[in-house]
Amino acid sequence: MGKEKFTYVGREVSISTDFDNGALARVEEEKTNIFDLWPYEDEEYRDGYIYLRSVTGTGWDLANFCFHFRLEGCKGKEIEFRFHIKEREKEGDVSIVYANPDFPVYSYDGNHWMRMENKSLSQESLIEGGQTISVRQTYTKETAYIAYQYPYSNSHLESFVQRALKSPFCRVETAGESTEGRPIKQISITDYDVPIKEKKVVWFIGLQHPAELGAGWGLEGIIDYLLSGSSVAKKARENFIFNVIPIVNVDSVAEGRGRIHSSGRNLNREWERPDPVLEIRTIKRRLDEWKAEGNPIDIFIDFHGFSSRDGRWHLALLPEDAYTGKQKTEYSRLVENIKERIPTAASSLHEHRWMGLSMVNRRRENTGSLNILRTRQDNM
Repeated sequence: MGKEKFTYVGREVSISTDFDNGALARVEEEKTNIFDLWPYEDEEYRDGYIYLRSVTGTGWDLANFCFHFRLEGCKGKEIEFRFHIKEREKEGDVSIVYANPDFPVYSYDGNHWMRMENKSLSQESLIEGGQTISVRQTYTKETAYIAYQYPYSNSHLESFVQRALKSPFCRVETAGESTEGRPIKQISITDYDVPIKEKKVVWFIGLQHPAELGAGWGLEGIIDYLLSGSSVAKKARENFIFNVIPIVNVDSVAEGRGRIHSSGRNLNREWERPDPVLEIRTIKRRLDEWKAEGNPIDIFIDFHGFSSRDGRWHLALLPEDAYTGKQKTEYSRLVENIKERIPTAASSLHEHRWMGLSMVNRRRENTGSLNILRTRQDNM
């Protein structure tokens, strides 16, 4: 259930979602350059949550709040946007979206983003039981992009890939195609002069949930570092091969969906299904082919992008008893190394319901501590 691409022509400016990652449900111009915006249609708000019907018919799947649109003809104009929202949880009358300092952001080129500081919150809304977040901004160029947070799109990844390919340590291939025929990019980084048999193998994937933007930016930062001239990066390339799939849910990223796949299914819940969607089948086949060629998989990390409100990072691992022999020893060493190298790491393992193999989350820039979570393999 996606949002249709459209262009709204206003009195002086136009608003469009007709580009990669563009998304917005509806626009109305109340007065010249004063716009009411709906990130989701009214009927998608249910019981205080933004929900979309699951294709499996088992219930409703939470859709993360997101939008991204292009503004044309805005140079020299002060424009007000009134976002009508209804959140799944609030702290009293405080909107969590409003309290986020990175909501919203704008850019003149789609790459360099700035915060929109002039914003206000009203308890009145055109959505029953909702709130309105108003932002005002005067623009200095004819075209601007406005987004919920710093977007990570397929087109941005393609530009990054072209830059990364200038390094002799980087190779890029297509792991497969998405449900709608888009390529799923795989980036491999290593020192190719050192035989693979002598290396540990790490797999990273990200953006199963498109609105969890930190996963894309985090993986890009990791790739940048691994390709750098740092002595640590050089040693990593000599001793490891890193296979990275930055965007798994490429269709939903293109269409600006918040969390779910174009089929309405949650990719992060597809791994144990007998009939997973094509994207998950593709990655599982890729991993099977890799192992069939005699290559190991020493670490597999699935990056997500949300965290607790107090700024903690989360690294979720399978329970210790899931490992045996050498793997169990290496698991214990990994946990101790994390605690030793990150002073704010939790002093003990915490049991958690998540089934994902590994997850790293961050809430605010330059803040955060680490919790190591031992997952239970029960049903979600």
